[in-house]
Amino acid sequence: MLDFVDITKDNIHLYCRFNRIFSDDLSNFQDSLYPKNSDFFVPLIEEGLLRWSYLFYDGKIIGAIWIEKEHHSLTFATLGIFISEKDKRSCGIGEQAIKKYISLHKKEMKLKEINIEVKKENIRAIRCYEKCNFLVGQKYEDCHGTTIINMVKSL
Repeated sequence: MLDFVDITKDNIHLYCRFNRIFSDDLSNFQDSLYPKNSDFFVPLIEEGLLRWSYLFYDGKIIGAIWIEKEHHSLTFATLGIFISEKDKRSCGIGEQAIKKYISLHKKEMKLKEINIEVKKENIRAIRCYEKCNFLVGQKYEDCHGTTIINMVKSL
């Protein structure tokens, strides 16, 4: 059973667990486990610019998901997601989480479009995003020479 638990100043300490996992495993798939402006997450959440939650599956934290906007006037946002538990990847949980999380927050955040960036080599994630109706957009190389694909979903 998939569920979301909002990340707050009272439970953010649990997030350090992902940093340990990130250095060993998740860095092959993504550059960051945090929203862009995570240092200031409490005011951003209060202002409606960020929704950030732990992913719970069968009562256990298995990752996190977030949607963040740069400004209230914008109708697009960036999605971030990761699943740290290896045995929970490629099981459809990511697809289910993305669809449900966007559905929960698109109206309150006044969104018409969501984008996500993914490393070209992360074929599993690209397939998941395509199942969620994201389309491949621009590609670019980051400062490490890694090809990044920007994928976009109209709402």
